Amino acid sequence: MSNLRLLNQFTISTPANKIAITNVFSADYEVYCIQFFGTSAGTQRENNSFDMRLINSSGQEVSQSIYHSKMLMYRGVSSDPIEVGGENRDDFAIFYHDTTAQDGITNCTMWIFNPFASDKFTYQFQQTSGHMSYTGTTKIPTFTKGIGVLNQQSSITGYSFTNRDSYTIATGTFKTFGLRVDS
Repeated sequence: MSNLRLLNQFTISTPANKIAITNVFSADYEVYCIQFFGTSAGTQRENNSFDMRLINSSGQEVSQSIYHSKMLMYRGVSSDPIEVGGENRDDFAIFYHDTTAQDGITNCTMWIFNPFASDKFTYQFQQTSGHMSYTGTTKIPTFTKGIGVLNQQSSITGYSFTNRDSYTIATGTFKTFGLRVDS
């Protein structure tokens, strides 16, 4: 029998450029689920987004260009996806969101594998769903699918999300679960 155990929950009360969740990964779990609900941007701009970095056991963001990730984003205005990411990035591929004034909202489920193990790579895959209306007036659906790896074997204890170009993440609830496997 397996189940998810809630390890951390954070709800934005004041808009911030960066959301950091520290000391949440440990030797107790190998697989984690990160979910966020109702995120929106504080300031509107075209292709508004926020990025994810991992936090090492020294409490520092891993900011070297050692993230490899790809994400496909679909917007209801086109049947062609936008491809984001690549090798040697300094973060995982983006999560798109708009302001609530532009009908923007994003929800995500992400799986993280082996973050705490110092002898393994940390992998992630995610999918998001939401809606936006920038720059039009009609609400349109958005969704993404993405994968990534931190190309370094190191102990990771947390993660952060940063809105690009110093803008803020205005709303949202972030939850971290550990996947417990009972024998």
